[in-house]
Amino acid sequence: MQRKRWVALLIVLVVFFAGLAVEGLTGSYSELTDHPGFSWEESVVYGSGSSKIVQLFVNGVISGEPSASGMPSMAELLAEQLRRVEEDDTVKAVVLRIDSPGGEVVATDELHTRLMRLKQLRDIPIVVSMGSTAASGGYYLATAGDSIFANPHTLTGSLGVIFQLFTYNEAAAKLGVKQYAIKSGRYKDIGSPARPLTDPERQIFQSLVNESYQKFVDVIVNGRHLSRQRVLEIADGRIYSGEQAKRLGLIDAFGDLEDATRHALSLSGEREALVVRYNDPLSISKLLFSLKQHWSNPDPLGLAHLVQRQSTPRLLYQFISSF
Repeated sequence: MQRKRWVALLIVLVVFFAGLAVEGLTGSYSELTDHPGFSWEESVVYGSGSSKIVQLFVNGVISGEPSASGMPSMAELLAEQLRRVEEDDTVKAVVLRIDSPGGEVVATDELHTRLMRLKQLRDIPIVVSMGSTAASGGYYLATAGDSIFANPHTLTGSLGVIFQLFTYNEAAAKLGVKQYAIKSGRYKDIGSPARPLTDPERQIFQSLVNESYQKFVDVIVNGRHLSRQRVLEIADGRIYSGEQAKRLGLIDAFGDLEDATRHALSLSGEREALVVRYNDPLSISKLLFSLKQHWSNPDPLGLAHLVQRQSTPRLLYQFISSF
């Protein structure tokens, strides 16, 4: 029994000091992504030839925040993959597979900007393949595509912006809890959960929502070549099926990832190409860093991160039922 304890202690010490060594030599995981030695591994799905079609994936909520464990956000990882495509002249087309309810306005817009920059720098087609859900911010990204494929049952649409606040003033009053705000300006505590929202404050938040909404309308108008009036009619926040979206001109055709990839090949002008994906190799340094983060994390379940995230108001291009 005593021997097992010593073995366990030795393992913990090895992981701890190895983690310190990794951090000292290579920095944090976020720094590793910018390190010259960091690279994505290409896995060939099928195909032949010297040209490539890259399949990229947008899965889950679009966020620019790192995870509770300190790992990079989905937006950061996708941006790094797009940089890889920009630097690879053998890539002749990109297929973007989207299965997402959307997410943060800023992260979504930044990724859309990166996609548009890729098209300008490389002049290569981007074909979008929608999965089960490609709504709100997911559709925002899809507008960067030259063609959009979806399943008739795909949930898409939810074209709009939402900004959510909550209050606990009534519950606090029942408990005899009061909060006082000493502020420098009238609106410094705008959105405080300790009191109801005033009409002027509501108008301020509405103006922010309206600005982001107009940007959403812009990318649909430009990406789908629809009139602004038409987009305003259909961008009322409702969810659409793939079947409805096709009738409205929000997608181009029905098909799966394979259909979208074949179409990308035809748009590329190539007769044949390797269809590849980028994988993040699990290196020893990343494994040790992850273990170090776990052992040194005072909130291993990520509850504090979740509470902070939920309590921070933010503009969202997101399908509301995904909360």
